[in-house]
Amino acid sequence: MKKYLLILSLSFSHIIQSQTLYNGPDYLLPNSSENYASVLLPNGVNVNWSISTNATIQGSTTNPLVFFDLTISPSPVVLTATMTDGTSIVKSIPIVQSGPTLVESTTPITMVNGIRQHQISQLLRGQRVKVTPTNFTGANPTLTLLSSQGRIIQQGNSLDFRSPTRGLFYVVVNSTSTGDLIVEGISPNSVPTGAISASALTQPNCTIANLTTQIESNLNYTGSEYMITLGNKIITCVYDFVLNKTKITAYENDLVSWTWLSNDNEYIRTISGDSTYGIVGIGSSGGALKNEDNILVVKLNENGVLQTSTNFGTTNGKDFGYGISFLNDGSLVATGFTEGSFSGFTNAGNLDAFATHISTSGAVINTLQFGSIENDRIWSSRTLPNGNVLLFGDSEGVVGSNFTTNLGAYDLFLTEIQVLSNPISIQNSKQFGTAENDLAFDMAIEPLSGDFFITGQTTGEFLPNSNMITNGDPQRTQVYTARINKTTLNFVWVRQLGPNEGQSAESLALSSNAVGTIFYTFGNINGANNNSLGTPASDDMVISLFDFDGNLTHLYQFDQTLERIFARAITFKATDIYVLRDHVYEPGKPYITATLDKLTNPVLGIENSIYTSEKIVVYPNPFSNNINIMNLIGDETFILSNSLGEIIFKGKNISEQNFSNLPTGMYYLSSANQKFKTVKVLKK
Repeated sequence: MKKYLLILSLSFSHIIQSQTLYNGPDYLLPNSSENYASVLLPNGVNVNWSISTNATIQGSTTNPLVFFDLTISPSPVVLTATMTDGTSIVKSIPIVQSGPTLVESTTPITMVNGIRQHQISQLLRGQRVKVTPTNFTGANPTLTLLSSQGRIIQQGNSLDFRSPTRGLFYVVVNSTSTGDLIVEGISPNSVPTGAISASALTQPNCTIANLTTQIESNLNYTGSEYMITLGNKIITCVYDFVLNKTKITAYENDLVSWTWLSNDNEYIRTISGDSTYGIVGIGSSGGALKNEDNILVVKLNENGVLQTSTNFGTTNGKDFGYGISFLNDGSLVATGFTEGSFSGFTNAGNLDAFATHISTSGAVINTLQFGSIENDRIWSSRTLPNGNVLLFGDSEGVVGSNFTTNLGAYDLFLTEIQVLSNPISIQNSKQFGTAENDLAFDMAIEPLSGDFFITGQTTGEFLPNSNMITNGDPQRTQVYTARINKTTLNFVWVRQLGPNEGQSAESLALSSNAVGTIFYTFGNINGANNNSLGTPASDDMVISLFDFDGNLTHLYQFDQTLERIFARAITFKATDIYVLRDHVYEPGKPYITATLDKLTNPVLGIENSIYTSEKIVVYPNPFSNNINIMNLIGDETFILSNSLGEIIFKGKNISEQNFSNLPTGMYYLSSANQKFKTVKVLKK
């Protein structure tokens, strides 16, 4: 890492002098297209780009963001940005021939005498990889890890790295002799692909919005992962790539309340919270080899003090932990997917799904492994009111009981398991999707109805009927949001969103009256000015808000820049929306910085102060201290419950109670003898 920081310092020394920040590739591949670079100009300064004869600028030469294509040439590309303030930036970018793709194997990759660029086809966030030269003579080879756009991430005599983003990477090897490369941790599993529909759907309008506050910005090379609301606190989870540790941080009133720091090389991907049992996280720890990496589960109390830490996994394959939830007795269920075989199971093929029951003391009790002969992956799991656990994932094969063959490249599946039985048993499993490529990301359960809300991405079109309304353009990847009936596991409704370019959903959360997803796009959404120019040179943030009936109430775009920004997580607290994001390739900054930001919730911000359920009237809503009831008939007994179903108050004199000490959040007011429908009320 020290070498990486030094390289940045040297590379940008001339930028500081010119007061213009530059960002662009450090290495290029021959005969490549849609390469790009950018400058961050001072106010009142313009730029004009020029390039050497072995490359061609595509489009404008006066835009701060420039695109260029290369021909096959051994000589570097010389890219020049000339500013109207009399300064200029000249970048000489070497063109490097490609070598074999890197993948973990018992046979080393042959290393040539000279310089070669090797592709890493697919990494998941948090996946650990190691590349080590061996059997060479003379000086140590130099290895340089590059992003998919050719930016330097890490450099040294060998590489040991946990990926901050999923997707494509490159390794440049510069050696004075022949030899071998030992590659660890890079699975042969390919990137999911599928047919792309040619149908065109109606795209909704979008409103440009602004963030209200930036709560925190982590500048020392961090990658954000997940976020939740727990009582009055916002809990975030990020991985620091300088420290090689995970940071879980609690914010109260937008100030840091406490921070927990993991051990070295412990990567937490997902967190969940419970007002009684605390906070739990799941991810990975250990080395890059198949028998070294482990599933990691940690449990903290409400003050951020570690209670238990559990490591488990297979010995013959890499294991990936993604879903985590508390059971009603305080024990845990950890879920994800594995290349290997847990004790008592034989891997059905490629990646299998798994669910593991962990006791309150952190001991592994029981495990279920299942899957098809293809890849089967669990990305999210939640505990149901009946004590069972719902798994949400995607499959290239058949895991649902309702199909004998899959619908497309990847299908979605929902599987309900009974955990407190021995062995863990599957109660119901259903597979669904389009005829193309459907991927699962996140899930939430609405406490009042018990229905499920899911989000992810698709290249297909969910077939429209009276309950399935789609909008957007599936000629590229789209974001979907759907409500699933808790009993039938059928769609109540499904919505697709997206312009004519790629986008990716990452997170879903529920407020008292809205389903919110956050995603990023490099396309052009109606009603918003997008800076991406139709290429993945920059991404804008988009938040969609649906009511529980599937009506799109708000769709708005923000954070429009010339750089890439990845949406990571969304959560609600009172009348605010919190978003967790990764900023990639910002000029003058490390590869990734993470920010926690807040904006006013347009749904809660305009919510009516009076809520009516049949004849009764409940006010104010949101409330601060008292809950008032009008139009009562008879001597009614009221029950006020929190989002976990715990009874806060039961009695007749609810209007005389002072609830000022209740944590901020959603509550449910019901009748002991069901004389009126349950009312959702929000505590400010």
